[in-house]
This record gives sequence, structure tokens and C-alpha cells, in this order.
Amino acid sequence: MRKKPNRLTIVVGFLFFVTAVVGIRLFQLQVISHGYYKEVAQTAHQGYTELPARRGEILITDYNSGEVFKIATNTTLNLLYADPYLIDDSGLVAETLAPLVFDLEQEKGLDEQRVAEELEVAYEIENEEERTEALTKIAYKTDEELFDDFQDRLEEQLSEKTRSQILLAEGVDQETQYALNEMDLTGLVVTENGDVYAYPPEISNKGKTAELLAEVFQVDAANLESTLEGTNRYTVIKRKLDPEISVQIDNIIDNDENGDFLGIDMLEEYYRYYPEGELAAQVLGYTNSAGVGQYGIEGFFNSSLTGKKGYFTSQLDGVGQQITVGDSVLEPAEDGANIMLTIDRTIQLEIEELLGAGVEKYQAESGQAIVMDPETGAILAMANYPTFDPNSYGDVYELAEIEILESDMAYLYDMGDEEEPLYWLYLQVDPDERIRVFPDEDDPSKWYSYENLYGPEVYKNKTIQAIYEPGSIFKPIAMAAAINAQETTPNSTHSCTGPIQVDEFEIHTFNDSYHGAETMTEVLINSCNIGMSYVAQLLGRSLLYSYIQSFGFGERTDIQLDGEESGYIEYYEDWADSELVTHAFGQGISVTPLQMVTAVSALANEGVLMQPYVVDSVEYADGSVTEYEPEIIRQAVTKETADLMTAMLTAVVEQGYSTLAFDDHYVAGKSGTAQTYKWGKALTGRGTTIGSFVGYGPIDDPQFVILVKFDYPRADEWGANTAGPVFHDIADFLYSYYNVPPDK
Repeated sequence: MRKKPNRLTIVVGFLFFVTAVVGIRLFQLQVISHGYYKEVAQTAHQGYTELPARRGEILITDYNSGEVFKIATNTTLNLLYADPYLIDDSGLVAETLAPLVFDLEQEKGLDEQRVAEELEVAYEIENEEERTEALTKIAYKTDEELFDDFQDRLEEQLSEKTRSQILLAEGVDQETQYALNEMDLTGLVVTENGDVYAYPPEISNKGKTAELLAEVFQVDAANLESTLEGTNRYTVIKRKLDPEISVQIDNIIDNDENGDFLGIDMLEEYYRYYPEGELAAQVLGYTNSAGVGQYGIEGFFNSSLTGKKGYFTSQLDGVGQQITVGDSVLEPAEDGANIMLTIDRTIQLEIEELLGAGVEKYQAESGQAIVMDPETGAILAMANYPTFDPNSYGDVYELAEIEILESDMAYLYDMGDEEEPLYWLYLQVDPDERIRVFPDEDDPSKWYSYENLYGPEVYKNKTIQAIYEPGSIFKPIAMAAAINAQETTPNSTHSCTGPIQVDEFEIHTFNDSYHGAETMTEVLINSCNIGMSYVAQLLGRSLLYSYIQSFGFGERTDIQLDGEESGYIEYYEDWADSELVTHAFGQGISVTPLQMVTAVSALANEGVLMQPYVVDSVEYADGSVTEYEPEIIRQAVTKETADLMTAMLTAVVEQGYSTLAFDDHYVAGKSGTAQTYKWGKALTGRGTTIGSFVGYGPIDDPQFVILVKFDYPRADEWGANTAGPVFHDIADFLYSYYNVPPDK
């Protein structure tokens, strides 16, 4: 017979069981889940503060004064916000703050929108008498009325203790949208693009709604219920406060004895600031709203400029106070690197002004200019027009209403697809001049276009991001190849008696003038396509191709800028006879302006091709500096060949473009006019060409190489007549800037 356990045995057994359970639980907490609970404990008992890193600055110098200028730096401005839950007298607060944050110009802009909308509604009234009566009631508000309206809106904003709308989720998938719509919950709206909004005042049973939504979103129902209460603890009143206004608001808060302004505070916000505005905008790029660099130096060196955030943690007691004897960790922020550019501020300013004036004068679509030091490869100026201000980079997306007449609708083309239409309005056809337009979603009779006509296209640095056929400015490269290969000399002659037939094509001179016997120097002076065809045939495919590569075409220069294109040259074995000869005068190949100016710099630099660079040095937070020294890529041609080409190109300016010659200085140069094509057919006439001019000086010791390029100038089709005069103005400025003594 089994013995019945006594009471003591039962108690001991129970205690043993409890001890085992506790031990197992402790093992789970302290060993298995140690990492998780350590993190929870640290979060609860340690204060954590993120220390922002300062984004590095971008700097340029002035050649004459040696002064350093910041063209990209940082500024701190306050954001004014309110906690409506803590504000008892919203009227008093609004009355006090309104005069400090009221922006009259902004309010006038809003009022203009109101008037435009009211006029639109009034004009749709069919009854003439009623329409006239409605129109007479529409009027702009006075400055006083605008201020009163603003103050009323501010008071309403400050008194809104419950949010009327909350964004719960963005872009949810179709399955989730279906589940939410099936619930048919009051106070919940799912938009077509999957955004989920809650309207707290309309939700009667927030607990039940939270439970249902928590199942869909897989979140904590209690937290979601708290969110659906819509308690408004934060509302932005104004960003980017003027520092003087910040001081005044600080004084109001500091002297608030009655606690009327308890719910008002300011928060520092860091902004990227470009003190020089549009200067070198495409070289710089910009930083977006998230502080990430886009385009240019900002994009290429984003990680170096950003730096590394730091943090500070300290142990807290039960009521959240720091324990002075507890452990704390300080990991300092590491500021971003400062970048010094090779750009000369004075040269950049002058080139941008001359380029912009040239684009307007010659009615070009756009223009680019580069100034390079041929001895080092340093970029002294790099300009694009039209341009933008990196401080307000988003303005390029602003639209303005345009009028499209019924007769113009035939020139409106949708070049997109069913999902994403892409409308272009042709203002002119052959040569084409078009602008992108956007339909009004609500009113099909209304159309808009970019206010600047170009939109985000102005972000592109076309000196490196746009390829084109160079035309006749490529002739010096092919001629240098032939002279260096000892296939010809400057004084060698050939006979130019008329057009020549190559394959199925007939090769002409640009003006159908033929020169008889002419030297190779005269081939360049006359910009003779027949002569260059002769030079190409002397070289042959393989040799011409190897020299084109030797001058750096067909591959990126690897300059320190975002988005560089490589251009394109087909492999020589695939060239037809016609392509061999046309390549010699810059057709059938694609290059960037930077590749072109770099190649010509080799002729100015005793035949030595240099690595182009725009960053002089990078200084890091620890004091270390990376300096970019001039770097030789290769000897493209001999010094003797380069000297001969300089003499030939000087003759080109003196005899071929005498209007571009200087009284006191010699300059070497060559113009180019490249055809463009539509549906495989070459276009002719004004507005169809790309005109350029490239050259250098002083010829005895070149200090600068200049390239000017205009896209589709409508005032004149020839590069010598458009890019040429701007080249002359830039060279004239540089001779004076460098104080070059006369050499004539």
C-alpha cells in the first residue's frame, strides 16, 4: 500500500517547482534574451541625444587677391512651433505673434490665387446679369484685410487641440486597400494611390476602430488608439525665421510670467546655403530636403561632405534625471570635409555674364563655356546658361499658365504612353523649337508650362553631361594626328577643285566654295572639308582612331563631378569610307565640351594631355588634407607637332577670322558649326546648328584654353559668328586679368 505524502513533502515539492520555474525564466531573460532586454533597459534608463554633423563647405579663391570665398556653406534658422494643448488663450498668442511672422508678399500671392479662382467660377455663369454681378463683387483684399485674415487663421491653428486629419499610412498595397475598404469604417479614407487618412472628430468608437486597424497594419492597438485621439501637440507656425524675429520671440517666451506662451517654442533647423546664388550652380549641384547632395560636387562628394553623426548617452534615474555618477558615452560628431575648388571666382563671374548675354543675343536654346589651365588641367571656370539658384532649386518646377490657340493644337504632341502622357508644344517646326506643357486635370482647356521654360533641365551640367557632334573644331585634332604621324606638314598641298564622292555621299565645303591648291594651314583657315577628307585618307582608319583615343575621346575624363558622359566613337573596323572622312571634320562622333577643351589643351601644352580636375583639395575634420596635383595622362603628340599646330591655329584666327583677332595679342583658335538631324535627315539654317569656338593664348606660353558652345542659335547659324565673338570677349578679359604683355 502506497504511503500518503505528508504536508511537509508537499510544501517542499511546491517550493522546488517554483524555484525551477523562476530559474528557467531567469535563464531565458538573462541568457537567451539578454541582448534584447539590455537594449530595452538602456532605452529606458539612458538618455540618448543625436549630435548632428556639420556639412562640409565648398570654397573657391580669387586669383588676384588670394581671398577665399564660400560658395556652399551652412546656416541655422529657427522653426517656430506650438503645442496647442498647452495654450489657453490662443487669441492673445495669435495677436502677439502675427505681426512678427506675417509675410505680406506671400499673402498677396495667396490672394491672387483666390481672385483667379473666383473669376473662373464667375465667368462660367451663363446668365449675363448674374455673371456681371458676381464679377463686380470680386476684388483684391487690402493689406490690412490680409493681415486680419492671417491672424484669424493663426488663432484657429493655435486653438486646434484635436487634429482634423491624420495620415496613418502611405502607398499601401492593393490587398490592404481592399481590406480597409471592406471594413467601411467611419472617419477613415483610403485614396486612389493608397494613402490612408483618419479623421478623429468623425470616429465615435476609437478603441474598436484601433483594434480593427491594428489587425490590418500589425501594430499595437493601444498605441493606435492614442493616435486616433488626434491630440494636437505639435503644429508648425513658420520656418526659416529671420534671426531678429527669433530674438524677439525668445524675449516674449523668457518674459512670460503668466504662462500664456507656454506652448510656444523654437527649434533650430540646419540649412544648406549658397552665398553666391547662381554662381557655378551646375558645378555645385544642391542638397535636397533630406540633406543629400544632388548633381555636381554636392552629389559626387556627398559622403565626404556629410560627415558622421555623433551621439551622447547618459544614465537616468527613475524620474528621468541624469545620474552624475553613472556611465555616459560621448561619441562626437565628425563634421564633413571642406572642399576647395580650382574655380577662380572672378573668371567664373565674368564667363557666366558673357555666356548669358551671348545666349540671349544669339537666341540660342542654351550655352556652355569652359576655361582650363592647359599646363595643369585645372578648371578655372565652367558655366551653363540657363541656370538656377541652388538656394531655391525647387523653383524650376514652378508652372505658369499659357494660352494654346485652337490653331496651335495641331502642334501639340503626346510623346508619352497611356500611363504617363508627355506633352510637347512645338512653337516652330524645322528647325524645331518646343516646350513641355502640362494639362489642367480639372479643366482640359487650360495648359501650363515651366515658368523658366526649361524645368529641371537646368540642373544638368552640359559641359560634361551633354554629348554632341563637335564639327570643325575637331579638325585640329585630325590635322595634328596627320602631322605627328608624318603623313603631311603645314605646307603640304592638295587640290580642292570641287565636291568629292565617297560611298553614296557627296562631300562639300561648308559654303560650296573651292580653293584649288591649298596648304594644310590653309585647309584649317578655310575650314575645308575636302582638305580634311584628304588628311583622313592619308591617316587611314586605324591610325586616325588611335589618335582620337590618344586625345581622350570615347572615354570619361573622370573629373570629380557627377554624371559625366563618355561620348561615343565606333570601332574603326566598322567605319565605312564616308565615316573615315567625315570623322576628320567632326561628324559621326560624339564628344562632351570637356573632352574637347581637354584635347585642345594638349596642343597648348606641348602635346601633353592632362587630367582635368575641378577640386584642388579636400580638408577633413581631423585636419588631414588630400591635395589633387596635376596629373599627366599621356603624350598625345610631340612638342614639335603641338608647336606647329599652334602656329597654324594662330594663322586661322589672323587670316580666317580677322574680326576675332586682337590688336596686341595673338590667339590660336578654331570655330565649328555642327549640323543636327531629324529622322536621319540633316537640318539646315538658323536654329538647327550647334556653334562652338575653341582656342588658347598667349601662344608663346598658353595660360588658358577657352571653349564656348551655343545650342541652336536662331540669330545666326555659324559658330564663328556666335560662339566666336563670346570667345573673343572672354580671351580679351583673360589677357587683362592675367596682365599679359602685348606679343604683337
